[in-house]
Amino acid sequence: MNTTRTSGRRSAGEFPHEVTGEVPWSAEHPQQHAGATVERPGRGGQTHPGTLYDDSSGDSSGESFGDSNGDSNDGEGLRVGLQTEDSALRHLVSGICASAGATLKVSVAGAAVGAVDVQLYDVRSLATAGIRDDAGGEVVLLGRPEDSGLWDAAALLGGCPVAVLPEAEAWLADRLSPRAQESAGGPGVVVGVAGAAGGVGTSTLACWLAADAADNGARTVLVDADPDGCGLDVLLGLEAVDALRWPDLCRSNGVLRAEQLWPLLPGHVDHDDLRWLSWDRAPHPPVQVPWLPVLAALRTAAHAVVVDLGRVAAGDTALATHCDVVLLTLPRTVRGVLAAHRATELLAPARVECVLCGVDVADVDDALVTEALGREPVGHIRFDGRVPEAAETGRLLDRGGKRPHAQSVSQIWDELTNVLSPVSGGTRGGGF
Repeated sequence: MNTTRTSGRRSAGEFPHEVTGEVPWSAEHPQQHAGATVERPGRGGQTHPGTLYDDSSGDSSGESFGDSNGDSNDGEGLRVGLQTEDSALRHLVSGICASAGATLKVSVAGAAVGAVDVQLYDVRSLATAGIRDDAGGEVVLLGRPEDSGLWDAAALLGGCPVAVLPEAEAWLADRLSPRAQESAGGPGVVVGVAGAAGGVGTSTLACWLAADAADNGARTVLVDADPDGCGLDVLLGLEAVDALRWPDLCRSNGVLRAEQLWPLLPGHVDHDDLRWLSWDRAPHPPVQVPWLPVLAALRTAAHAVVVDLGRVAAGDTALATHCDVVLLTLPRTVRGVLAAHRATELLAPARVECVLCGVDVADVDDALVTEALGREPVGHIRFDGRVPEAAETGRLLDRGGKRPHAQSVSQIWDELTNVLSPVSGGTRGGGF
């Protein structure tokens, strides 16, 4: 077993978090906000209850924040007021507040709000009731893409921030997170890894990226987003571990909270800061998978979220658009480049960067890829005949720790730093 590598390149607080990718909450499925607990199947049919969802930040229009001194009844979370008569917006903001650990109080237009840390106003409610001055705290104006007069209304409110939902959900969740979370570096970066072709090493690269980030002190989670891949836990050698997996989340309802999900994610004995969320090998009935709530919660809880998206397929790229960047793996062949061109089109509007993998058997170099795809590869993963055996025996991360692969993965992270946190002069500051 290789010892844990600490390169000194990055620290936990250096992962790029000033990114523009949005992670909308799944507001189109109100049943996810019902409030429940999850029961994880264990050995011999036993169950292990673990609270993942909470309805305490649901429709709380009839609840108060606490006693008269203004203390919140929800731990360190901020007290958030929302003035709206729109039930869809109320459900959406409830989910955002829950992911941020904030306490929400909803009031109808014109009603007294009470003391809050952040007051959210629906622009439509202002048209009928105006604004009250008894709330205090920061003011944020909420609107929808079809709403008119947003910026004029914001100017009347003293130039307050405007959040157009659902596009600005990730921004709003970060704004409502506890100040302690801000000091930890803000929302984490979400990196998707997708394959232009099958068998090119997409899952291998995802595992190695996650392990490298964790070994450099970043709270990292590896997410299996390929239900048909029979589980990333096999590659980690952890398929026999009784732990939370995607089917458990699919059977649960409620508002997903980051601080409740993170402790339940299984870890890795050789990589202290690495956690994972995998599918299993059981047949999966057609169910609604809570992709976006889970991704939003993990973005809040971790510095780096690495998502194995599997092979790119038409009609199955929605999750990629919620990643800050997607690494597209392609073989060094002409067909590989053509497949990558098609995959890039399918992944739009996601931000896509390319990684060349395997043996160069057709003189496919960086210049050819750049000309064909309009982007220069951010890295290379060389062919290694021992990787398949390592994957089959659960020693894939060991193999990734070997010097050639470790250097390649490190260089890819460095390139992602420049992609996601550009600064003047081409140097990295703040970055990873």
